[in-house]
Amino acid sequence: MSRSKPRVLYIVYWGAAEPLGQSLVLPAVKRLAAMGADLTLVTFDKPTDLVRSEELSRIRESLSESGVRWIPLRYHKSPKVPATAFDIAQGCARAIAARVRSRFDIIHARTFIGGLMGLLLAPLLRAKLIYHNEGFYPDEQVDGGVWQAGSRPHRIAKRLEQEMYGRADGIIALSRRAKDEIERLLKVKRNQTPVIIVPSCVDLNQFRSNVTKERADDDAIRFLYIGSVGGRYILDRIGRFMKVAAQEMKRAHLRVLSQTQPETIKTILAKSGLPDTAWSLESFPHSQMPEQFAQSDAGLFFLTQGISEHGCSPTKIGEYWAMGLPVITTPNVSDTDDIIRRERVGVVVNGHTDEEYARALAELRSLLKDDQLPARCRRAAEIHYALEPACERQISLYHSLLSPGLLCRVAEPSARAHSTER
Repeated sequence: MSRSKPRVLYIVYWGAAEPLGQSLVLPAVKRLAAMGADLTLVTFDKPTDLVRSEELSRIRESLSESGVRWIPLRYHKSPKVPATAFDIAQGCARAIAARVRSRFDIIHARTFIGGLMGLLLAPLLRAKLIYHNEGFYPDEQVDGGVWQAGSRPHRIAKRLEQEMYGRADGIIALSRRAKDEIERLLKVKRNQTPVIIVPSCVDLNQFRSNVTKERADDDAIRFLYIGSVGGRYILDRIGRFMKVAAQEMKRAHLRVLSQTQPETIKTILAKSGLPDTAWSLESFPHSQMPEQFAQSDAGLFFLTQGISEHGCSPTKIGEYWAMGLPVITTPNVSDTDDIIRRERVGVVVNGHTDEEYARALAELRSLLKDDQLPARCRRAAEIHYALEPACERQISLYHSLLSPGLLCRVAEPSARAHSTER
């Protein structure tokens, strides 16, 4: 029989104070706790965030009010392999120490490094293991230019990834494409491991759309890009796209909201040929992002095409849609292009040529004339990126692992989402 409150150790290799923690982790764990999980959260916070005592106190108080115990550990960056090994060791040690106070039924291991910790901890703590994969990490390193395909680090990481899938009691995938690929794995098929879809959800109460916003000026479209640059995130191609936009529209403007070093962004966009007057760079806390989104007409997301793209789920796409903004994106990003074509909430750029950029811009300008576009974008966020149903699926997975007869209930999202979802 399952406990009324599954005792969950939730490990994620991100910091609670960094943007990913603020947007993806904190809203999710609070909601899971509200739905009945007895939850202990382990995060790895950067030294620059650990000194922000006021912000950390705010996070701790907020988590405590939600009934979530929080163990913030220090993240170590370099040298890469020893630092990561040390983080894994300290994460496991703290988890074992925490078990003295509270036995855990489930290890919810999010991110690749979190999954490695879960792989070690689950048998030691006699707990079920959920691997929340956050994309195909080894292949992402290849697509980002960090490793070469087939290199020793890539092969080792792929073996570890396969081991996590093979030994997990439950798996969380970010997209339908990723779910299909995981379910084809021999050990997953043999074990009949339940795989559920949980995209990188958006707190729709925070990101509220003005669905009656004014129509964009056809000659002055305000483009927005948020988040990291470099590696798989090809800001240089966005610069080229915006150069074509600036040639076609005298007052087209790109606004970049990023915590990346300004000189890095300036160098990338300068090489693309985009004039300095056609773009700007700013940085804001996550809590202020919705009001910044409201000042834009369309969101951009370009990703390197490779072997990992369909396994991701960019939070920024859900946030763009939640705020009523259409998305301009490259193909095969998660299930995004399927949603865009079916629900008319953006434009897919099929190649990196000036001619294709001009075609995409023409499609965008036509799309922006549709008064119903903001409402459709908001609905897309509600159907595909809403936090509530995603957390319901996770809670159902928790209970099913502690009571095997419930497994069939969590193999797929709800019927409403299944008909339109990723």
